[in-house]
Amino acid sequence: MPAIAAKVRAEKDAFYWHLGDFRWIDDPDQDLLALMGRTQIPIPEYQQIAWDDFLKYQMAAFSDLPVFLARGNHDTKPPMTRDGYIEKFKSFLDRPEIAAQRKKDGADAAPIGPWYHWVERGVDFITLDNSTTAEFSDPQLGWLRAVLDHDLGPGSGIRTIVVAMHEALPHSTASDHAMDDWRLGQQTGELVYGWLYDAQAAGKHVYTIASHSHYYSPDIYNTTFWHQYSDSVVPGILVGTGGAFRLPMPPNVASGSKSMVYGFLRATVHPDGTVDFAFQQLTENDLQDSKWPGAPQDAIHECFIHNGVGTAQ
Repeated sequence: MPAIAAKVRAEKDAFYWHLGDFRWIDDPDQDLLALMGRTQIPIPEYQQIAWDDFLKYQMAAFSDLPVFLARGNHDTKPPMTRDGYIEKFKSFLDRPEIAAQRKKDGADAAPIGPWYHWVERGVDFITLDNSTTAEFSDPQLGWLRAVLDHDLGPGSGIRTIVVAMHEALPHSTASDHAMDDWRLGQQTGELVYGWLYDAQAAGKHVYTIASHSHYYSPDIYNTTFWHQYSDSVVPGILVGTGGAFRLPMPPNVASGSKSMVYGFLRATVHPDGTVDFAFQQLTENDLQDSKWPGAPQDAIHECFIHNGVGTAQ
């Protein structure tokens, strides 16, 4: 994450969007242990420091660059609760951009929480929460429908809709590790995909981004399931390469997909509202150059070479 922060700050990017799983929670993270100079710590002790460690060593690296957070499934694990998540990360969930948008939305605004949106220069950036099997809930769906209705309304000024979430919507090339995993997720995920497709058919530029699976893959909704309804699909990208244990890719991913890599997705918005996305892969030197104070070099090398299963592609 410090290497990503260094890159996006050097590029003078507008903001960074983190799509969840800030810490592992099931077991102490390798980077945390390396900085503490320990091989293991008791789980209760780790869980007491994990979130503050994320803020101190990951978010602080971005300095004054705006960062927006989406909730991941690991960010819901006990002892973390939904209320605890909101309290711990309130400064991110109520950023000035989000608070201003909430004021504009009036009665349709969502309370401070894991789903929100903000608008910049004709682009509606929407953060959804599908981190638990309770989502998409009726309140979240009602809020999203109101946001899209406004975007589609005459005079909205919205040319582009970019939707980010932790898990991919159903029937993607990542369906083995996505909203297909639970009934409500599949049902409501299909509904949301349909809404986004309709927005695209109405003339908006629509893009979706997800994480959860720890590799990079473009064009994830270019599948037989979605093509049975239309020749075109909603553009979707999966990018889960910000430091978590790296996973092998399924066999049906699109050309250009990459596994066993670290990196981030760069988005460029053009005057006509179209958006280009390009994966920016990090090298081991990038990690070494941006390492946290006190981080041992051998631990960074170990993380870069062995933090994952499968073969690099």
